[in-house]
Amino acid sequence: MPITKWILPEGIEDILPEQAYWLEMKRREVVDTFLFYGYGLVIPPLIEYSDSLLNNISEDLNLQTFKLTDQETGKQLGLRADITSQISRIYSTYNNEGTNRYCYFDHVVRTKNRDSKKSRTPIQVGAELIGSNSVIDDAELINLMLDTLKKFTSKKIFLDIGHVGIFKKLMSFAKLEIEQEKQIKKLIRSKSTSEIKKYLSDLGIDSTLKECIGNFPKMHGSIKNILKHAEQLNFFNNNIEDDINRIIRISDIVSKSHNDVEIKYDFCELNGFDYENNIIFSAYIENDSEAASIGGRYDCDKEGISGIGFSMDVRHLLKYQTNKTKVVNQSGKWVLEVCDE
Repeated sequence: MPITKWILPEGIEDILPEQAYWLEMKRREVVDTFLFYGYGLVIPPLIEYSDSLLNNISEDLNLQTFKLTDQETGKQLGLRADITSQISRIYSTYNNEGTNRYCYFDHVVRTKNRDSKKSRTPIQVGAELIGSNSVIDDAELINLMLDTLKKFTSKKIFLDIGHVGIFKKLMSFAKLEIEQEKQIKKLIRSKSTSEIKKYLSDLGIDSTLKECIGNFPKMHGSIKNILKHAEQLNFFNNNIEDDINRIIRISDIVSKSHNDVEIKYDFCELNGFDYENNIIFSAYIENDSEAASIGGRYDCDKEGISGIGFSMDVRHLLKYQTNKTKVVNQSGKWVLEVCDE
């Protein structure tokens, strides 16, 4: 009988034995690292009611979520596009007092590729620290992210730290429409000072605010470059100075544990889902322009409980695969083989 060769949907792919073996070895190392830090492994369901899955009112997360109808109840279900919201639900359901730590290593499913190279079924590994707002705990979570990333590569790692809350405070002061905010956010991420000033020229906002937002793309690199424009930011919101000082304290703590990681400040880094509202951070691997891991602080619920977390797509990290042993196919059987150094 002829064998049918099926075609998978775009952005959806198999992981075959050679990579799956390496991935399983890394999963064990990563989970042990999480446990060493005191993070408990959870395995939330792939599907649940969409109202609990999307309880943080994130527009871009909503767009990335597949939705379907439960044949048992008639209610709307969602396939998770991100695990952070599920961790928030777990915290509020089983332990909604004090600080707690959770980790995960599982699939998510997304409706769209953010770019042509990415998978729509990422394997997401990450951790969430909920119920604390301390600088020490923020630094702990970032240290864990860097230790986790080092399990996948020995190449040099770069850490960018920013604060999406500062951008949101400026947008709140400007009172712009949602689509206008999205366009400004897009232009800031591209670090295009001329383009953003051109776009701002047509908006009916205060000229001082236009200048401040127009200078936002310059706020990356050394802390000296950040502080150069900080006074202008403080004019619109006094809390921004505290935000910047918090970032400095966090990076000082992280650098003591990871002095091999180059840390930079970047207020133009506005990646991730839009539920993040405070410190954000991204880790990059040498010679790779795509972020290997992203994270940030967010509100878990309307009661003021906040969390901080990170996630990385292991599918993206498969290209860094190295192993002393690998699995090879010999006459229809998969066997372990020692690799030559």
